[in-house]
Amino acid sequence: ISCSVSPQGLPTGHGMIKRLKTWVWPKCSGFTSWPATQRREKLHILEGSWENGVCHGLQTFTYCNGVMFKAVFEDGIAQGLTVGFFKEKVIWAGKYVDGCLVGNFCAIEPDGGGLLTGDILDGEMTGPDLTFLYPDLETGLRGSWQGGVMVAARQVVVNCVWVEEDQVRVSCSAGFGPEFAFAPSEVDNFGASDPMMKDPYESKYIAVEESTMEGGGQGVYAKVDLPKNRIAAIFNGYKVSIYAGISPAEGIEEEEKIYERLSYNIHMPEDEDFFIDLPPAMADLSVYCASLGHKVNHSFIPNCRFGTMYHPRWGRVRTVETMEEVEEDQELLVDYGYDLLRCPEWYRELWTRELGGGGKNYWDYKKNTKK
Repeated sequence: ISCSVSPQGLPTGHGMIKRLKTWVWPKCSGFTSWPATQRREKLHILEGSWENGVCHGLQTFTYCNGVMFKAVFEDGIAQGLTVGFFKEKVIWAGKYVDGCLVGNFCAIEPDGGGLLTGDILDGEMTGPDLTFLYPDLETGLRGSWQGGVMVAARQVVVNCVWVEEDQVRVSCSAGFGPEFAFAPSEVDNFGASDPMMKDPYESKYIAVEESTMEGGGQGVYAKVDLPKNRIAAIFNGYKVSIYAGISPAEGIEEEEKIYERLSYNIHMPEDEDFFIDLPPAMADLSVYCASLGHKVNHSFIPNCRFGTMYHPRWGRVRTVETMEEVEEDQELLVDYGYDLLRCPEWYRELWTRELGGGGKNYWDYKKNTKK
């Protein structure tokens, strides 16, 4: 305790209370709330003001997963707007009246910026009429959710988003099209998710066509002009635990065939415990077309980069995000990030054709792409 203590041994004045033998290991994916964080995570630090152990004024609660909530207390009871943060990003906002969470909440997933909002039911992100907004804030999924997890929702067109009395409000169309539910992939299958049911966000912005790149096969093209830093494609696949001891290329000896088997294999951020694997046989659009990120071609002169998002249907997955403005009918290209010393032959040939033949040094290129 780094504050004054009353004769009764209780904190008084402004200061900090830190829980011993706790550490912060930052990880937050999906939608969370203050009640959910209180149930699941240990409190690491409480900073604020007290009068004989009773909270008064602004209090900051920091949990061991790196999530922080700021709330105002009156006589030990939360009142008014409460906001949650993760790595300096707002991830949740709710309103307290006499210690009870009431009205409308807003949760934002920190990876991709998707937003979940609606009326609170018993203090939880649960209800029959919650709305998920994709990062464009124009495309949505509206329906039933349980604890921040999609149970059954249909596509909507978002007409307007505004803030009223510290609460997010959304006006949208009636639901249409097929019904979506949270159904993440498993280690060797797509789970309960229909592999042919296309994502409504992707369908709006991209399409697969024959690539103009030499040997590129199929590629992904913008259907409309895409602004910089826009999620354009989603990379879903089988989710394989890094602790399972599974190697998708096990038993394959020829180097080029190993690269071929792993051509749709992509790692997740280092705080995650799985990687995404899509066997080449599953990459054909006649077999799987629910998401299209695996069809984006490589280039050493990319206009996109890999990102991450929490998708309400598949959970945490990879994305392809624009690095610059991409015009309608322009192909999306991303740097796969292979090591030039251990890579498929086509990768080395493309390096020579795009940059290396002009005298560009590969290691200088790699240093610049990491900045």
